[in-house]
Amino acid sequence: MISKIKNLYKPPVRDSFQGKSDLESRDEKNFFRMALGVVLGTLLVLFFSFLITFFVSVRGAEQTLVPDVTGELLMDGLISLQEKELYPRIQVRYTEDPLEKNRIISQDPKAGSVVRAGKRVKLMISKGAVVDKVGSYTGQSLSDVKTQLQTLFASYTPLMVIKEPVVFVFDDAPPGTILEQKPEADTPLAGLTELVFIVSRGPVGESYNIDDFVGLRWVDAVGRLVRSSQPFTFTVSEEKDGDNSVVMEQSPGAGESVLAGTRIQFTVSTPDRLARDERFGLIELTLPDYPVSVDLTVERTEVAGRPESVIEMKHPGGAFSMPYREKVGTEITVKVYDEVVTTFTVQ
Repeated sequence: MISKIKNLYKPPVRDSFQGKSDLESRDEKNFFRMALGVVLGTLLVLFFSFLITFFVSVRGAEQTLVPDVTGELLMDGLISLQEKELYPRIQVRYTEDPLEKNRIISQDPKAGSVVRAGKRVKLMISKGAVVDKVGSYTGQSLSDVKTQLQTLFASYTPLMVIKEPVVFVFDDAPPGTILEQKPEADTPLAGLTELVFIVSRGPVGESYNIDDFVGLRWVDAVGRLVRSSQPFTFTVSEEKDGDNSVVMEQSPGAGESVLAGTRIQFTVSTPDRLARDERFGLIELTLPDYPVSVDLTVERTEVAGRPESVIEMKHPGGAFSMPYREKVGTEITVKVYDEVVTTFTVQ
């Protein structure tokens, strides 16, 4: 009876294969959970480590005071920055002062600024002046040297200027050639320097005998002088002589032997009678001493009129003067190579 009851309530037998699959499944799930936990934990540790490092570097960097390195030599400035744990960013350019070469001329941030250690400081370093010594100009043309200097200092304050007036002497070298210079070539530049040149005027000209101009109207005298490119100056005497102004004196005198290019001085009389709207006067100016004769032009322009040439001649420069007799309001202009030297209106 009892055995029958046991047989009726005998517990079901589990399949051995099915039991083994459930166990392995549970193990695999546990392993996955553990691996996922490790990975997430590692990521969290790395994330928090990054945050800590970031905030330490941002908030915990040492503050430092930017030193004043302007005016120092580059090496001294770099040492000063290194002591403050700052790093340079260097730029270079030319300056106007040759004594600034290899020195720091500006910095950014400015001295006294409070910054984090490790910041870069921009330094501007001088390469010195465009030129730092006097060139060798002997044997060159004066006009070429003037052009060189103008080009060289087109964007900077000039460090060399040619001293005026230039000294011209007769020499076998072509006119305009620089024979001597001071300071000598390769002299260091410490600031604005004047260049003193001695320049060839060319070989000594031929001599000739001066004409007799006394008694000629000043207009006729000027015409003859212009045709021979003979330089001249005029003065006006208060003595009056009829309607016209005539030559009263000349120096050198008629018949004297002079070199070509010798300046002749004239004294002319004042016209006795002028129209009410006329004026008689003297054009006076001093031109530079040119190495070769230049094209000089004197023009007159009446009111609402067109310019008319009064004289056109070759002129060596220096003193220039000549009379004029013009209507009130007439404009008189003196040009050298078509560039206006002076202009005025007859009053």
